[in-house]
Amino acid sequence: MESMEWKEVKGAQLMRTWQVEGKKVWPQIALLRVSNAQYLKFSQDPIGFMKFVNAYDVFSKPVIIAGPWVTLSSVEPKVASPDWVLIMVHGKTSRMIVAALPQLEKKKARSRRR
Repeated sequence: MESMEWKEVKGAQLMRTWQVEGKKVWPQIALLRVSNAQYLKFSQDPIGFMKFVNAYDVFSKPVIIAGPWVTLSSVEPKVASPDWVLIMVHGKTSRMIVAALPQLEKKKARSRRR
């Protein structure tokens, strides 16, 4: 069993959460933090995203079908181009589903001045 930690992958951050249970437990889940530019590129080219996932061994075996791709659009971030968290679910039949969520900003602590 490997430890769960973020790894730098071509300008993004990847966490292979499935490694906690091992490669024989399905579905496998991985998280990817990406910039808005990377998100737009990946969402407009699902086949290219699948090739990215396979090139960096995101899962224990290659993805052969990618889709559907679901984006949470009901959240309106204050930032015009937010960073994104992609949640990738990979099934035993090598199909991958992607959920894209805008990354929430950490609130800054407000000082208490009187």
